Amino acid sequence: MNYKTLADACQNLEETSSYLEKNKIIAKLLQETPGERLEMVVTLLLGRVFPAYVSQETGIGLQQLKKAVGQSTGYSKNKIEDLMEQLGDLGKVAEKLTKEKKQMTLADKTLKAKKVFQNLRKLPKITGEGSVDRKIKKISELLTAATPKEAKFIVRTVLGDLRIGVSEGRLRDAIAEAFDLSSEKVEHAYMLTTDYGKVAKAIAEKGEEGLKELDLTVGHPVNPMLAQRLETIDEILKRMNGRAAFEIKIDGIRIQPHKRENDIYLFTRRMEDYTHMFPDLEKSVRNSIKPRKAIVDGELVAINKETGKPMPFQEVLRRRRKYNIENLAEEIPVEIHLFDVLLSGNKTMIKEPYMERRKELEEIIKLGDRIKIVESKILEKTSEIQNFKSEAVHKGHEGLLAKNLKAAYRAGRREFSWLKLKAEVETLDLAVIGAFAGRGDRAGTYGSYLLAARDSETETLKTVTRVGSGFTDEELEHLTEKFGKLRVEEKPSNLDSEIEPDYWFKPQEVFEINYEEIQKSPNETHTSGYGLRFPRFVKIREDLDISSVDTVEDVAKLFEEQEKHQTSDN
Repeated sequence: MNYKTLADACQNLEETSSYLEKNKIIAKLLQETPGERLEMVVTLLLGRVFPAYVSQETGIGLQQLKKAVGQSTGYSKNKIEDLMEQLGDLGKVAEKLTKEKKQMTLADKTLKAKKVFQNLRKLPKITGEGSVDRKIKKISELLTAATPKEAKFIVRTVLGDLRIGVSEGRLRDAIAEAFDLSSEKVEHAYMLTTDYGKVAKAIAEKGEEGLKELDLTVGHPVNPMLAQRLETIDEILKRMNGRAAFEIKIDGIRIQPHKRENDIYLFTRRMEDYTHMFPDLEKSVRNSIKPRKAIVDGELVAINKETGKPMPFQEVLRRRRKYNIENLAEEIPVEIHLFDVLLSGNKTMIKEPYMERRKELEEIIKLGDRIKIVESKILEKTSEIQNFKSEAVHKGHEGLLAKNLKAAYRAGRREFSWLKLKAEVETLDLAVIGAFAGRGDRAGTYGSYLLAARDSETETLKTVTRVGSGFTDEELEHLTEKFGKLRVEEKPSNLDSEIEPDYWFKPQEVFEINYEEIQKSPNETHTSGYGLRFPRFVKIREDLDISSVDTVEDVAKLFEEQEKHQTSDN
């Protein structure tokens, strides 16, 4: 398959804003792609060369890419910088300079999609002395062989932003259209695999029967099910038809332990493999999970050695360091508190109701010093629920989670069959998309940050607030260093912002924010239509990625609830 075929489709996608038309373009491409190439093509359409659950970084940033463009076209750094100022997109710069390039290749070879895919997948493996120069050379080789249009999309793929408006949700619908299946069946297959490339290939090769062969795989993380929020016990009971399971909500890192014989894996909510960071847990997990293979779901929490109570969320994050792991393991002991099971032996459990999954979990887990099962009570009286919530808070936990007794495990979905009942004031998890330079005492740091919620229909990020309070001096310095590595020279294509910060960031990190009030905001101020009064930084959510941030719809619901309570109070 020629890379030109993919580049042409990407160009067509870039030029249309119609959801239905984009689906048709993707569906046509998938129909024309050989089955053995579908995994590659679907991954490339998302601007990646690895599936979302594979944590691999190319190690190539904007400056290194500029060098690769210069090497392949023969143009100077100054020329590239000047064009960046004009075009605001290195992909377009590569396209323009490739049209005008001084260096001519000896032979005009057709660039294959497989060659692009394989070369870019090799980048993380290039290490050691001179590795950056070797990576630049590898990209330059591709650009030298590329047409102008191909060069644009190769550069954008390395940057992880194709600017064509293709999200995983759109891929689901396009795959369904291409192979004449329901979106629900395609989505269910994705829940099992977390990989639309595998799903498309299975359908292309065996149709709907191919989907039936897909299942959960130990060592391959599953997108976790998420909870919605409601403010009161009465609202929760109404949503749950008067009766629900209430579990203690623990403030830790969402963790998904996998077991296959003696092999143990620990995956986070971001589908990152943290196994090597917690070697002290491997033996405990292996001994506590009875079946030969299983996938369970839980929370990883740090424990205060003196009091036995859970420690703040940030203490768990300290355990993620690459060095001094043994000393940290002694200083900050951790436990896993399990609350669900997805796979037990050869039984896939995600379609089973909560009660069946809970029963299975209790049967397959041998409790130990490091492995617990989250306490759960089936309750229907407001007074009993309030007492249980108070008990949970007294033990140092966040509050409760209410779970529908009949609900299946909906991987990767945030639904009203799981509901949060937290003890503290309401917070929002928002994507960090930009920053403003610090002034006065904050000079030399990012003094405040621009935050956004996710629009679930368009998959764009829309601004909600600017936050500059709640940070310690140490946090400001740490965050300035962290976000300095995420700076980009132009507004990313998936952002909808009328506010122009001093610096744009690649949307990757999440802040938890509390606030006094949600207010209506003109679109020319915040594109979500909402703003926050007196927002305050709580913490960086290093366990979340931007696919997990609160949506514009979440903010709208909280605003409606707020207005309802204010009206009743008056």
